[in-house]
Amino acid sequence: MLSRRTFVLAGLAAAAASTTVWSAPRARAATALPLTLQNNSGSGTVYAYISGSDSSGWPGFVTADGQFQRLPNPSSPVTPIPDYSIPLGGSGSQLTVTLNDYVIGGRVWFSVDNKIQFFVNPGPGLVQPGFTSSDPNWQTNWTFCEFTYNSANLYANISYVDMVALPVSMASTGAAGSQSVSPLPSGALGAIADGLRSQHGTDGAPWDQLVVTDSGGTVVRVLAPGHSPTDFGGYWNNYLDAVWSHYSSTPLTINGQGSIGSYTGTVSGDAIVFAGLNTNGVPFTKPSAVDIFGCASGPLYNSGSDARGAVAARLAAALNRSSLLVSGGNNQPDGVTPSQYYQDPTTNHYARLVHQHASIGYAFPYDDVGPTGAQPVDGHLQDPAPTSWTVSLGAGSGGGTTPPGGGGGTSAYSTIQAESFSAQSGTQTESCSDSGGGQDVGYISNGDWLKYSGVDFGSSSPNQFVARLASGAAAGVSGAIRARLDSVSGPVLAEIDFGNNGGWQNWQTVPANMVSSATGVHDLYLTFAAGSGDFVNINWFTFTR
Repeated sequence: MLSRRTFVLAGLAAAAASTTVWSAPRARAATALPLTLQNNSGSGTVYAYISGSDSSGWPGFVTADGQFQRLPNPSSPVTPIPDYSIPLGGSGSQLTVTLNDYVIGGRVWFSVDNKIQFFVNPGPGLVQPGFTSSDPNWQTNWTFCEFTYNSANLYANISYVDMVALPVSMASTGAAGSQSVSPLPSGALGAIADGLRSQHGTDGAPWDQLVVTDSGGTVVRVLAPGHSPTDFGGYWNNYLDAVWSHYSSTPLTINGQGSIGSYTGTVSGDAIVFAGLNTNGVPFTKPSAVDIFGCASGPLYNSGSDARGAVAARLAAALNRSSLLVSGGNNQPDGVTPSQYYQDPTTNHYARLVHQHASIGYAFPYDDVGPTGAQPVDGHLQDPAPTSWTVSLGAGSGGGTTPPGGGGGTSAYSTIQAESFSAQSGTQTESCSDSGGGQDVGYISNGDWLKYSGVDFGSSSPNQFVARLASGAAAGVSGAIRARLDSVSGPVLAEIDFGNNGGWQNWQTVPANMVSSATGVHDLYLTFAAGSGDFVNINWFTFTR
C-alpha cells in the first residue's frame, strides 16, 4: 500500500506531467494565515490583541474569528474603543486565529491580569499604550511584537527599542522553512532593572527612572532612555567634547554601506564636515541626549534613503555604543568589533544591559548597523509564503517558563509544539484539528527525525516524556518515537511505541517513563523507527517531573 507521502508525491508528478511547459510559481503570501497565540507565562489570566491597518490604511483590530474590525472615526480625541481582547486559557494553552485579511504595521499584544485600554483619535488614529505615568495602562503588565502581513511576505520582529517587558517568542513555517525567534531569557528583565539602578548609583544619571513597577513593587517593564520621564540633560557632554577634540585633527571615515559609499571628514568649527556629503542644511553638530537616544532629531535627523541618512544612522549607532574613541573608531562601522561597544563609562547603558542579557533584539534605532558581513542583532522572521505563525507569551517558541536552576533555553517542561522544530528530515507539517488548532507534524516514517535546539531540563531530570499523538496507519504498521539527547544517535531518554489509534487526527496523550536522565540545556531529537510506511502524527510533547 502506498503511504500518504507517496500519494502526495504522485499527485505532484501527475500535475507536472499534465502540461507541456511548467514552471514553479513564485511563492506568495496567502490571504489566510493561521496565527497561534500561546500562553506560556505561568499566569492564568492573559489577554491577546491583534492591531494594525488593513490594505487601505484604515486602523483596526483582528478579533478571535479572524475578521478585521475597522476603528470608528470619532469627533473628539481619546475616545475609548470596543473591547477587542482575545482571552487566552490558562498557562500552557493556545488559541489559533486565522488572519483572513492582510494586516499592515501590526502588533500582537499580550497583557497579564488586566486588559489594555485602547483609544482612538479623529482621523482615525489608534492611541496605543504610552510611556508616561499618566497613561491608564502605566501599571498594567503588557508587551508586544511587531509585524506586517501582506502579499509580499510575513515580516515579524521582537524589538527592545521602546522597552523590555514580558518575554515574547515567535515561530513560523512556510516557503522559507521553519524559523524561530527566542524570547528574553528568564530573569533578564529583573537583571536589566537591577543593572540600571546600579548604574544610577555609579554615575548619578537617571537610569533608575527607566524601571517601571506595579503597585506591589514588581518590575513590569524597563523603558528605553528615549522614553525617560527624567531628562538626561548634559549626560553626554564630556564624551562629545572628547570626540570633537579628537576628530579636529584625526579624519573620521563612515562607510554608508550598500551603494552609498564612504565619506571622510573632520571637525570644522562646531560640526563634523564630511567631504562631498550634502547634509541638506542639517550639519553634524554636537547632538543632545535626546538626539542620541532617539536617533531621529537634531544633527542625527535621518533624511531618508540618501547618503546623509546613512551617515547619520552610523554616527548615531557609534555614539550610543561609545565606539568613536576606541581603537579603530575612526573607521565606522567596519573598524570596530562588538566587543569594543559600550566600554566607555559614558554610553547607552540600557543598550549595554539589553545585549548583555538578551541574545537578540534592537536596543536603539539603527542597532542593526555593524561591520560589513556581520550577523544582525535583530530578532525577526520573514517568509514570502507563510503557512503558520506562532506567537508565545513566555519563554521558548513552544512556550513555557524556565524551571528553577534552568539556563534560559526552551523549557523541557513547557508544551513544545512539534512544528517548532529547528531542523528535520523526512516530515511535513499539516493543519491540525486537535484542541487549539494550528499545525501538527505528520508523514512520519522510518528514519525521519525532528530537532529542537536548546531544550532546558533544569537542575534535575524529568520522570516522564509525554506526547500528543494520532495515527491512521495501515493494519500491522507501528513504530517507535524516541527522545534522544544531542544527536539522532544520542542517548535515548524515553520511547513510545505507537500504531493505529483510529485516525490521523484522533489525538491521544501518551506518557512514557524515562530510561535515562537529562539535566541542563541540550539539543533534543525525536527519532522514528518503523517497519514500513507512515505511522504517526505529533501535535506536541513535554516532559514532567
